[in-house]
Amino acid sequence: MKIVLSIICVILGSLICQYFLPWWIVGLVSFVVCYIFLSNKWAAFGVGSLGVLVLWIVKAYLADQNFDVPVSSLLASLFGQISASAVYFLTGITGGLIGGLGGLLGSWTRALSIQNTSQK
Repeated sequence: MKIVLSIICVILGSLICQYFLPWWIVGLVSFVVCYIFLSNKWAAFGVGSLGVLVLWIVKAYLADQNFDVPVSSLLASLFGQISASAVYFLTGITGGLIGGLGGLLGSWTRALSIQNTSQK
């Protein structure tokens, strides 16, 4: 349940922050969510990457539907005529990697801060 809540927090936090801040804010949102909620490094990486991957795939699809000329077809021609679905997936993988690394760093920072507190 904690993981599902964390994924929802990453998706909603990233969605809101991306309206006002640059694209890389998804890494910071994943960092904060995983620092607060998760201590397992694999769960933190999975939450950050899955949350941002889903968000960016949905945003890329919805943005592509609003253009007169689909951007996915233009990008597909640059990459050697791959499908539009593959362009959406590559977009999601790029964001998911950033979100996953942000979540992993949040988990590591939490573990390090707990370790330093216990040594005092």
